[in-house]
Amino acid sequence: MQLTDIKQLSVENKKSLEQIALKLTEESGEVAQALLSYQKASGSEYKELGSEDVKEECVDVVIVALSLFYKLNGDDAEFNRIFDKKVHKWKEKTKG
Repeated sequence: MQLTDIKQLSVENKKSLEQIALKLTEESGEVAQALLSYQKASGSEYKELGSEDVKEECVDVVIVALSLFYKLNGDDAEFNRIFDKKVHKWKEKTKG
């Protein structure tokens, strides 16, 4: 699947903005669960999840976030503009 597929699926998605936002929260929680298991945190190690599981959950978050962005009628130019701005801001904040 490509970005164009995510855009098309987002337009066709019958879920409300609130439902997509809740799904994004759910997926973020799954990243946390996978990471806790990967790091063998107390009470989470039984799931035996690895780094690939964490990565997969991260991609799920990205897909749902993009779906919400496109559901809000965002386009590629707007995405790139905002993305560049946010990366620049992140770069400035992470300078040591």
